[in-house]
Amino acid sequence: MNISPTKLLLGLSLVLCSVYVSAFDLGFGGGDEPADGSSIFDIGDIISGVKDISRTVTGIDEEDEIEIGRDAASVLLGASKPVNDPELQRYVNRIGRWVVNQTDRSHLPWRFAVLNSTAVNAFATPGGNIFITDGLLRLLNNEAELAAVLAHEVAHVVQKHHINAMSSINTSGFSGLVKLASMTREGRSNKMASQMVGEVKDMYLRGLDKDDEFEADSMGTIIASRAGYDPFALMAVLQTLDSVDPDNSELDLLYKTHPPMSDRLDKLEPVLDQFEEPVSESPVLENRFNRYVRKRS
Repeated sequence: MNISPTKLLLGLSLVLCSVYVSAFDLGFGGGDEPADGSSIFDIGDIISGVKDISRTVTGIDEEDEIEIGRDAASVLLGASKPVNDPELQRYVNRIGRWVVNQTDRSHLPWRFAVLNSTAVNAFATPGGNIFITDGLLRLLNNEAELAAVLAHEVAHVVQKHHINAMSSINTSGFSGLVKLASMTREGRSNKMASQMVGEVKDMYLRGLDKDDEFEADSMGTIIASRAGYDPFALMAVLQTLDSVDPDNSELDLLYKTHPPMSDRLDKLEPVLDQFEEPVSESPVLENRFNRYVRKRS
């Protein structure tokens, strides 16, 4: 009998998440951030890894997935830089790393960053690079909602949605992208590198398949609940986004690359039916969110 990953995670979450607890109390970490800043999204590491946008891509194994993700991350970072707030970046990384510990791909080199952009959106690249814009962060109400957004993006990586999308970048499929990368690496044409960057940009402007977004909503909800967060938090985020003026230009890309919020809420209902009623966030989580996020509002 075949069981979908979403249903499998749901079954596990119902066993593991009968009680809502602080993620720190579950081993997420505690107290102050590391003095060496080791949990901050290391922009230098990514950029150094993609100075040649066409580093060798010879297949679709995990190592290559990570390299492709670094290429894509460098393109996204070219449009928006991270917010210059080390404490905030550490905070988001610590939540993100606790969330990914609830998946079977926690071994990836996960990195999380808040981008200095007023646009309302979040992105993921293959291999574990997750971005949330400052515009979206400021719309969130608590840590559970932040964890839910990050878990949605983590689900995209876990399910390799972007790798699948890249397979349709051109008529040659993923093999065409591999060939393009190889030719550029060998220095045959700078035009090849520009073309590759352009195709990555096109993918993020076009967005993923709507079914991928629905799956990421469902799986992200379950992943966040396994991390101890309120499973209704993503629903709350979607409701907030649905209430924002649709003519607000800061939501243009989000609406262009995602299904309507009402459709996402409808698809999420069957998953939420398996959980108890929403619970209030603990004072510890509320204070922590206010300390790192609300102080900036």
